Amino acid sequence: MTEESLILVDALPNIKAALEGLEVDFTYTVSAQWPRKVPTGALITITELDNSQAAGQLVVDRLSYQIDLWGPDADELRTLAPLVNTAVLSLGFLRDYAGALGLENGYFRRTFRYAG
Repeated sequence: MTEESLILVDALPNIKAALEGLEVDFTYTVSAQWPRKVPTGALITITELDNSQAAGQLVVDRLSYQIDLWGPDADELRTLAPLVNTAVLSLGFLRDYAGALGLENGYFRRTFRYAG
């Protein structure tokens, strides 16, 4: 094995930093953990879905992340959604899924998936 093939690419810290810097006029939290209770404010969660080596290409990784927006205020999530999308796209990822804003158990949720 080459040294390059042993490197694990972890984009989560970069995604988290980009999402923590969004300019909005309300408070929100960014976490790598899904909420354990009903969110009382806007919450952005990041979940790594895939981090594997592309077949036959030792220095190319397949990365994919799910970004969920959670909160009691649909308007805040509507404000966050395009900012989140722009931030993640600016890191070189491509969006391959965008779910509709929906109501679940008393809070709103919107899901995006990105790969690169």
